[in-house]
Amino acid sequence: MSGYGGFFRELAAAAAAETLPRFRTRTDVVNKLSQGFDPVTEADREAERAIRALIKARYPDHGILGEEHGSENLDREHVWVIDPIDGTRAFISGLPVWGTLCGLYRNGRA
Repeated sequence: MSGYGGFFRELAAAAAAETLPRFRTRTDVVNKLSQGFDPVTEADREAERAIRALIKARYPDHGILGEEHGSENLDREHVWVIDPIDGTRAFISGLPVWGTLCGLYRNGRA
């Protein structure tokens, strides 16, 4: 799938604008699991919100599978896969070993 490189960079910049100012700061952490520990932070939620907004504005007919805000339109030809902070535990701990993951499936293929 060519032609999406510039848009991926826009998504990365939007995520960075939400995550980097919150990195190594005191942040509220919510556990998504009733048993075990699957943390989510404001940075996770806001980065995914920003990414989703860009996708919906540019490609309103595409689906989105997101870690923090759920899925929509997974039956579409194009589906974006979002993990706003892969490595949330490291992010919370202030360790620089986390990143934002965005991928695009077309007809079930990456």
